[in-house]
Amino acid sequence: MPTMMPETPATPETLADVGEKALLLRELAVLLAERRRAAVLAMTIPRDTPSAMRDEILSRIRRFIRQDDLICVLDPACLVIVLRDVSDKLGAIGAAQRLCERSSLLEVLGERRGVGEAAFGIVMLPSDMAEAANVLLRAQQAARYALRTRARWVCWSDGPEDLDRGLLMREDSFAAEVASGLKRGEFELYYQPQLEIGSGRLRGFEALVRWHRRGVLVQPADFIPQIESSGLSDMLDNWVLRTACEQLAAWSRQGVHCAQVAVNLSAAQLHGELPATVGRLLRETGVDPRRLEIELTESVEIAHPDEAVEITRQLNEMGVGFSLDDFGSGYSNFLRLRSAQFGAVKLDRCFVSGVLYNDYDREMLRTVIQFCRSVGMETIAEGVETPEQLEALREMGCDAWQGFLCAAPMPVEAATEFLRTGWERANASS
Repeated sequence: MPTMMPETPATPETLADVGEKALLLRELAVLLAERRRAAVLAMTIPRDTPSAMRDEILSRIRRFIRQDDLICVLDPACLVIVLRDVSDKLGAIGAAQRLCERSSLLEVLGERRGVGEAAFGIVMLPSDMAEAANVLLRAQQAARYALRTRARWVCWSDGPEDLDRGLLMREDSFAAEVASGLKRGEFELYYQPQLEIGSGRLRGFEALVRWHRRGVLVQPADFIPQIESSGLSDMLDNWVLRTACEQLAAWSRQGVHCAQVAVNLSAAQLHGELPATVGRLLRETGVDPRRLEIELTESVEIAHPDEAVEITRQLNEMGVGFSLDDFGSGYSNFLRLRSAQFGAVKLDRCFVSGVLYNDYDREMLRTVIQFCRSVGMETIAEGVETPEQLEALREMGCDAWQGFLCAAPMPVEAATEFLRTGWERANASS
């Protein structure tokens, strides 16, 4: 079995569990011998971090790695995580970011010392390094370099000149900008009304995030894809969920009735922590779960359908509703509707815009509406801009709609006024 190099700071005397280290070295040696793809992440934390806090971070990370991945306390200042089948650096960056956010590392350490004292060093396999100990040493050196340069992560391959820090520091800069933007109140929720087609009543609002980035209002299409690719979805989604629940509670205190608010989450967020997170937010804000709806973005594949079914079941039992957003724009097929307990399907605006003149779009809408009606799912049309489009949807049996014909997404002050009086005017016009 390979032994640790003399210059590595990790020695058996400093290890919490020598057996875990031996297993890590043995498994790394197998991966190297088989030229298998993997990402080796060395995560530094302050050496004087209390053992209870370190154990808490470790237990949280374990919840978000697969059973055949590896995690080991290499020394009091370094945890090593080996993620199998990670094919490239971007995948490793995203995985490191998600682990960082989902383990609440920033919050756990940041409360007492600042997030600059934690960093990742990443080594990608296959590697030309023959010794498992060398891989660990390189990962630790990359992590220490990240710490010195105040980057969140640095990737190091095989040579001392191969510090690929440009891309990673750009990713880290964006991550820091998002985190600081959330703290400074640069993000804001806008609200777009949804109306029932049959009665004209206000069904509720969809909450849509906006970013006042460096004083300029930025639309979601210009920052959401980068947030998702950087592994920051959890951070933003948690903020959106909390803000929407707090706003529902504020409207109740003001005596303004809003039946429900729908918030957008990526299907990638269907992991085990979601029900607990949602339940905690609902309890803290005192919001009735039936007033919260979660819209899952249809353009992202549900990675673990069985887990998705269980998570949506738990949330449904709480009273939280689910809708499938942008149906038809991405991984759409009717079998997809079986992967989670959806109560509603949102019809993508690309089909709504062509309903009057495109036979394919019209028949696609008709088929989806008829299917959803037959299995008890509600349909909501997005992007309705003309009375003629609305009338066509009414004739097809669509249940609800939203779009500029009623109102554009609006800040909370305008949404509050809309709740008081505006929906009556919208109802009269439709």
